[in-house]
Amino acid sequence: MQPLIISYSGIRGIAGESLTEEVALRFGRAFGRMVERRHASPTILLGRDTRPSGGELLRGVIRGLAPFGRLVDLGVVATPTLQFALGAFSAGAALCITASHNPSQWNGLKLFLGPDNTVLDGDQMRELCSLVGAEEPATLGPPPPAPERRHEEAIQRHLDAVRARIDVARIRARQFRVALDSAGGAGEEATQALLASIGCVVVPVASGRESEPIPEHLSELRRAVVEARCDLGLAQDLDGDRLALVTEQGEAPGEESTLVLAVDHLLHRFSEGERVVVKNIATTQAVDEVVRRHGAVLVETPVGEVNLSRVLLRETRLGRVAFGGEGNGGVIFPPISLGRDGLTGTALVLECLAGDAAPLSTRLAALPRYHGRKLRIPLMPGEAVGPLLSRIEEAFPAGEASHLDGVRLRFPDGSWFVARGSNTEPILRVVAESPVAAWVDETIGRIEEVQAERR
Repeated sequence: MQPLIISYSGIRGIAGESLTEEVALRFGRAFGRMVERRHASPTILLGRDTRPSGGELLRGVIRGLAPFGRLVDLGVVATPTLQFALGAFSAGAALCITASHNPSQWNGLKLFLGPDNTVLDGDQMRELCSLVGAEEPATLGPPPPAPERRHEEAIQRHLDAVRARIDVARIRARQFRVALDSAGGAGEEATQALLASIGCVVVPVASGRESEPIPEHLSELRRAVVEARCDLGLAQDLDGDRLALVTEQGEAPGEESTLVLAVDHLLHRFSEGERVVVKNIATTQAVDEVVRRHGAVLVETPVGEVNLSRVLLRETRLGRVAFGGEGNGGVIFPPISLGRDGLTGTALVLECLAGDAAPLSTRLAALPRYHGRKLRIPLMPGEAVGPLLSRIEEAFPAGEASHLDGVRLRFPDGSWFVARGSNTEPILRVVAESPVAAWVDETIGRIEEVQAERR
């Protein structure tokens, strides 16, 4: 049985196996104790994505959390809506039942604490685990009273905040046709409402794809964009914090392009003052180039949303204009929240396109672009990541190594790759990028050879 994966990305497991109602109860109770230490009589928000196991896990979480605060259930909502509601509802904490981009057999728990309203960091996750370890075995017992529901209000307040920070009139004037593929996920309701409210014609795409909005999963969306003559296509993961684009030509440029476009647009909007862009080390260097073009400051972090959130919180408190995100299609815009937000990303992309009549493909062509590939290497049960990373590093002696997160090797021609253990799945993730496509293919091929030699 695949064990639980616990990191600052939360708790992930196979639903019904390593992640059950009883497990959710124990983590809910431990999280309640954490919240109790920090807040007197707190409000604790709950939400979930559309995975079938969510209802069962919610029952366990409610039993665990009920003694520690006033529970408010937002129902099926995008994770960014839940995170935004932390501030909007003056809540002390939030818990989302989601496995985000993981395949369909997975589910998980993503945890947030106020007043910063960010996901738990490494120290806080260790505190949580110590409290789980100190608990007696969980017993389900009778169910507590049903939590208060505030689903519609949460979505409406999130949408109001997004619309307040974009040029709605300019977007309405363009009357975009937008194909939307949310994979049947939690972001679908709010995103359709957002698009309709800013004058877009929405073409729903009912795909049966896996959650992660990577190009190989977007064939139905690509076809719908062309057949319905849409201006663009939007793809989300199941909890709505990631956003990938499809051009009017039906091309899927990769989820990295979302952040590059959004950062360039925001740097045009905020053209003065101290501007800081934050990204992780596995995100395309096209962001670096855009930042240099605008004379802004770039800060790199290890992979993980909380690492970006902490830096963005620090920079905004210092009075700087700060934003950024991750190359998985996650845009973070602190005036709305400190987490990845597919609704905010959607609004910024449309605002960018509404600036003139140029189509999305033309906009992307004007931005820096590198050849890149991503590789997932499954780990064997109990296998440590360290020895594999060392073998990969040894296979590329010409690279300049850094170890902020896994190993990143840079090469004189501007090529680079990162290899690191995933925070959410039992895999090693590799991202390789270069000005030369052949370099990427050769590098990925060599890494595949190295990983095959370990077996």
